[in-house]
Amino acid sequence: MATSKESIVHALENSVFEFPELPGRWEVPSFWGVRAHATPQTSHPIGNLIGVSTLTEENADSVIAQVQAFFAKRNHMVGWWLNPSSTPGDLVIRLEAAGFSKVVEQAGQVLTNMEREIKVNPVVTVRQATQADRDDLIRLYATAYPLPEELAAVITDVLPLAARGKPLSGLPFPKSTIAVMQGAATLSEYRGKGVYTGLMAKRLADARALGMEAAILQADRRTSAPICANLGFEEVCSIDLYVWENG
Repeated sequence: MATSKESIVHALENSVFEFPELPGRWEVPSFWGVRAHATPQTSHPIGNLIGVSTLTEENADSVIAQVQAFFAKRNHMVGWWLNPSSTPGDLVIRLEAAGFSKVVEQAGQVLTNMEREIKVNPVVTVRQATQADRDDLIRLYATAYPLPEELAAVITDVLPLAARGKPLSGLPFPKSTIAVMQGAATLSEYRGKGVYTGLMAKRLADARALGMEAAILQADRRTSAPICANLGFEEVCSIDLYVWENG
């Protein structure tokens, strides 16, 4: 049975909030009407993130203030992911009035033809990373995204927990046949050589072998979105990141 557009958009909106807690390093705080995660030791909008808002006109401002107060106590910045279904309708206006600014525009993309042939550079090889590669993965996240090294280490350690024992090539979204292509980047010295394409081809092949019917990702419009479009991914929604820098 084909994966519905509704389930694809739902996965695009929620997948970034599916990572489990890692005590002292990755938290899942509770705020009314939104989903969230936080990194208590690191101030960064990717680590401290709010999204999937189901707020109302009556409570939106108070919840925004509650979020700001929570992270202000830590002297941390926080990001707010504006998803297609985010409410209320004037949430952007309310966030900007509270001091949030848009910093990243992303395309929510999906590939439903999992049999699509992708031409790869034959000199590029791809293998599953192991614990022995941890330092290299941290360097990749810290350098290629870039991210603070401490946050890169947290992400390196929390990603395997979300894989639920499956290959990390494409995280399976819960109760679905949708693979989440979370977290891919290429070091600058290796760009333009087909590394990203080779990586995506391998990840998609692994996801297909696991019975996945679709693959999704949230791609930066400036970098990976055009590449993924060339690989057959289609945009189904827009997701913007707003940031409050805590003063």
